[in-house]
Amino acid sequence: MNTRGVMKKLRIPCTLLLLILLAQFTTVSAQSFPRAIHLSWQGDPATTMTLMWRSEPGAEGIVEYGRDATYAHSVGSTTHNYRYGRTEVYWHTAEITGLEPNTTYHYRLRTTEPWESEEYTFKTAIIKGDATPFTFAVMSDAQGGYDIQREVFAKVKEENVDFILYLGDFTDTGNQQEWDVWFGTGEGVLSELPLMSVLGNHEGDQITYWEQFALPGNERWYSMDYGNTHFVFLNSNIQSEAAEQRPWLLNDLQKNDSTWTLAMGHHPMYSAVTRKPEYQFLRDLWLDIMEEYGVDLYFSGHNHCYERTWPIKDGAVDSDGIVHIVHGPAGDKFYSVEEEWWSRVLEPDTSMYSIYSVDSMQIKVTAKRVDGSIVDEFVVEQRAF
Repeated sequence: MNTRGVMKKLRIPCTLLLLILLAQFTTVSAQSFPRAIHLSWQGDPATTMTLMWRSEPGAEGIVEYGRDATYAHSVGSTTHNYRYGRTEVYWHTAEITGLEPNTTYHYRLRTTEPWESEEYTFKTAIIKGDATPFTFAVMSDAQGGYDIQREVFAKVKEENVDFILYLGDFTDTGNQQEWDVWFGTGEGVLSELPLMSVLGNHEGDQITYWEQFALPGNERWYSMDYGNTHFVFLNSNIQSEAAEQRPWLLNDLQKNDSTWTLAMGHHPMYSAVTRKPEYQFLRDLWLDIMEEYGVDLYFSGHNHCYERTWPIKDGAVDSDGIVHIVHGPAGDKFYSVEEEWWSRVLEPDTSMYSIYSVDSMQIKVTAKRVDGSIVDEFVVEQRAF
């Protein structure tokens, strides 16, 4: 028997099998991390868009984009990296500028691994001062409840919003493994809807949080204008930093001439949660400025219940005051509550999100449970001065 011939015949299929296995391993290896494609704004939302995504270490990347899928333009990415355990986390950031306002663009991502994304779209904002109606979603505090967070993202996508605001505590510990899971819950949503956020107290050492997002200014606190609305994003975590933001906040609101002014931080100024009461130092440092310069709504999370106050000014119910909203979690952790004098609507033990529809005369707010049923619905009317 010619065993050498038999071995030669066997070697060929074995070699093919090995190549197939190596090809499969290479494919799995290349996809063993989340791409985590997500959008934000560092500049004017009407004329820019910032994209971030992950790749294998050392890869170069570009964004190809245009008003249709011919992708008439491209821009290269900058990269930064850090280590999580034995993993090198490698991020790409690309800011597209010179875009047309209120316009839908098609885009795809390419890297030299090689890798190419699916085709996605994004839409730029309406210009500052334009009273064209727009809609945004607010969510907060997934904090480990990632199955619920995934459901919330799916619901928000159905709402046809223009962008998302997130009020902190994306994760429970802030480690990269949790961030990978969190980004996975928003797959197919964050690649088409810009997300702007504030820092929560569960973002761990915070360093990883700043690595995941590209935000305006110093990123710790900033503002942006979208149409007729001015958005103020504050860092409420540390009293000393809240004090540092006071002159910045005063200057920002003094220059603001928008129809609506919406401010937000992770922590509430008024809250009926018994375990985590309101934060007096925020009232002491920020509230007089906000009330003087016409902030309409203050958003927060942190306390894992839904609460809407009466309009409050100078520590009392006043029709010219600010409505404070504590947003319930996009997760499954809740705290007990005890109604206070400021509480107009109080809904504990509810996983949820909110939809805000803005026009020139009113903001319509609908807070919804994950199943789509309504927690709260109200309208803020434009004040007459």
